[in-house]
Amino acid sequence: MRTLLVIVRKDLRLLWRDRAGLVFLTLAPIMVITVAGFSLANLYGTDPTGQTAYEFPVVDEDGGSLARQIRDRLETDRAVRLVLVPNREEAQRLVRDRKRAGTALVIPRGSEAALADGRPASLLIYTDSVKYLERLNVRLRLLELRDALANEHRAEASSQVEEQRQRLHSELDQLQSALGSARARLDAAWVEAERTRDHAAAKLRHDIARAQQQAQEQIGRELAAFAEDVRRELDRQLSEMRTPLRSYVEALNARRADFEIWLAELKRLAGGRASDIPSPPFFPEFPDGLVRLLQEDAPLRLPSPDRLRLSLPVAPRFELPPLPAPPSFDIPEIALPPPPKVPGSLAIEEVSLGGPSIINTFDQNVPGFSVTFLLLGMLLGVSLGLLDERDWGTFERVRAMPIAVANVLGGKLLSRFLVGMVQMVTLLVVGWLAFDVSLGPQPWALLLPIAGIVFAGTGFGLIVAAVAPTREAVLPLGSIVIVTMAAVGGCWWPIDLEPRWMRTVALAFPTTWAMDAFNDLMIRRRTVAVALRPAAVMFAYGTLYLLTGLLLFQRRLRRRP
Repeated sequence: MRTLLVIVRKDLRLLWRDRAGLVFLTLAPIMVITVAGFSLANLYGTDPTGQTAYEFPVVDEDGGSLARQIRDRLETDRAVRLVLVPNREEAQRLVRDRKRAGTALVIPRGSEAALADGRPASLLIYTDSVKYLERLNVRLRLLELRDALANEHRAEASSQVEEQRQRLHSELDQLQSALGSARARLDAAWVEAERTRDHAAAKLRHDIARAQQQAQEQIGRELAAFAEDVRRELDRQLSEMRTPLRSYVEALNARRADFEIWLAELKRLAGGRASDIPSPPFFPEFPDGLVRLLQEDAPLRLPSPDRLRLSLPVAPRFELPPLPAPPSFDIPEIALPPPPKVPGSLAIEEVSLGGPSIINTFDQNVPGFSVTFLLLGMLLGVSLGLLDERDWGTFERVRAMPIAVANVLGGKLLSRFLVGMVQMVTLLVVGWLAFDVSLGPQPWALLLPIAGIVFAGTGFGLIVAAVAPTREAVLPLGSIVIVTMAAVGGCWWPIDLEPRWMRTVALAFPTTWAMDAFNDLMIRRRTVAVALRPAAVMFAYGTLYLLTGLLLFQRRLRRRP
C-alpha cells in the first residue's frame, strides 16, 4: 500500500508540474461542450442571432398571393434564411453542387389557381439526403406554414359561408314574401279574367244578333230599290220598243194584205194554169201576249220585293273557351345552395437530388467515428511512438550509425500510414456487413478520401510529437485538437447542424473534407469525380502538416544535448 501511495503521489506531483497538461485538461471539456452546444443548436431551435438558420432557396413560379404569403412567413421565421432564386436549376445547384442548402422550395405555376378551383396542388422541395435533420426541420416548418395557411383560409371560408348563409336567408325570406304576394295577385287576376270573359262572350253574342238583323234589313231595302230600278228600266225600254213594234206590225199586216192581192192577181193572170202555182207560205200569227203588250199601255207588273225574303244563315252559337286554371303552386322551402368551394389540399412533394430520402444513421456514424478513432490512433501511434524513441535515446544511437534519421522517421510514418489505411478499410467493411452501410456505386473510390485523411492524420501526429513537451502532454494536446476537428468537421453529427460561421471555420480542418467526400460517395451515391477535390485538399493539408512536423521535430532533435 505504501508503494502504491508513493506512485500516486509521484504521478500527481508530475501532473502538477505539467502546467500545459493541466491547462489542456481543463480547457478540453469546455471546448467540447462549447463546440457541441453550437453544433447541436438546431436540434432545439434557432439561436437568437439567427446564425444557425438554414439557408432556404425558394423558386416562385406561381407569383400569386399564396406564394407571397409563403414568402412573407418564411422571411419572418428565424429557423430559415430565405433566398429567392430565379429557377429550378439554380435551386438544384445550390442543393446538389454548392451544398449551401439541404432543402429548396419550388412553388409551381398554377398552384393558387388549382387551390381556388378546388383541385389539389403540391409544393416541390429539393432535398439533400445527407442533411437529414435540416430536411426534417425545414419540412416541419413548411408543414406548420401549410397548416397555418389552411387554418386561415378555412376560417376565412367559414366566415364567408356564414355571411353568405345569412344573406341567403334574408334573400329567401324576401323571395318567399314576394312569391306570396304574386300568388295573391294571380288569384285576383284570374277571377277578374273570368268575369271579363263572361262579359265579353255575352256582348259578342248580342253584337252578332244585332249585326245579323241590321244586315237583313239592309239587304231587303237594297233589293226593293233594285227591283224598282229594274221595273222602271224595263218600262222605259218597253215604251221605246212599242212604237216601232206597232209600226212594224201594221206594215207587216199591210204587206200581208198586198201579198194576198198580188197572189189573187197572179192566179187570175195564170188562168188555167193557176192550179200549178204552189201555195205560198203562211205568215205566222203574232203571239197573243205580244199583241196584248202592244195594245196595252200599262206598266209591267213585277213581284213585290216583300216576297223576296232573303234568309241569312243563323249565326252559330258559340261559347268562349274557359280560361286555363291558374297554376297551382306552393311556395317551396328553398334549400340553401351548396357551400362555396373550399380550397383544395396543399401537399408537399419531395424529390431527392441524390441518394435515398431516408438514410441509415450508421451512414453518418461509421465514417465519422472511423475518422475520429483513426486520428486518435495516429496520435497514439505516431506521437507517442516518436516520443518514446526520442526519450529512449534511439535517435541518439542512430546518429552514431550509418543510417539517416530521416529514413528511420520515414519508415515509422509509412508503417503508421499503412496501418491507418487497413484500419479505415476494416471499419467500413464492418459497417457494410453489420450495419448495412452503403459503400456507394463505386466502393473502390473510397480509397481516395481514406488515403487523404490517413495522410493528414500521419502528418498531424508528427506535429504533436514535435510540439508536446512530454509524453503525458500528448493526449491533452492532441485530443483537444482532434476532438475539435472531429466535432466541427461533421464526424459526430451532420455539419449542417452547425451555424454558418462554424461551417466556414470547418473548412480549415481535413475532417470536414473527408466527411464531405464520404457523404458524397456513400450517401449521395455519386461517382469518384466528387472525391477528387476533397482528396486533393486533404493531401495538401497532410503535406503541410508533414513538412511542419519534420521541421519542428528536427529542430527539437538538434536542441537535445
